[in-house]
Amino acid sequence: MPDISDSQFKWRSESECFSQLSDTWKNWLLDSGSLTQLLVEKSRGNFRVEVQSEGWTIVPQPAVRSRFGPLAAGHRFWSRKVVLLGNDIPWVLAHTLIPEVSLMSPLQRVLELNEKPLGEYLFCHPDLLRSGMDITYFAESSWGRRSLFYLFKKPVMVAEFFLPVILD
Repeated sequence: MPDISDSQFKWRSESECFSQLSDTWKNWLLDSGSLTQLLVEKSRGNFRVEVQSEGWTIVPQPAVRSRFGPLAAGHRFWSRKVVLLGNDIPWVLAHTLIPEVSLMSPLQRVLELNEKPLGEYLFCHPDLLRSGMDITYFAESSWGRRSLFYLFKKPVMVAEFFLPVILD
């Protein structure tokens, strides 16, 4: 499972990657709506989330940690790694990081999602804000994206790594 903070990923802005992406990849990577909703539609409702791991972690990379604001090196983050499946086929690998301080709000409900999609929870809130997306090359001919969401004025980082089969 890929990790948002893995130094192998060279995250770049949408504009830096735009010319390298095919139109099909642009449709997936640059859509600012709910990925959950897109996957539900693509799978005609046969969509599910499979949790691979979740728990507390430390983010050692200052470049990633600083995206959340000034946090101490030992600040804990809730990490959730999932596989998003359509028609029982893995389409997307997703990793979410939420600083512990963000969970001292109604956002703490994400700790109880279990097999429910994070996107369904986030996008049901009209005050949700999303930063611009960063893009990275991932594995063989695949791409990933990450962005910061702000819900209840608290940051949540989500990375989604698209598997090539999603283009079928």
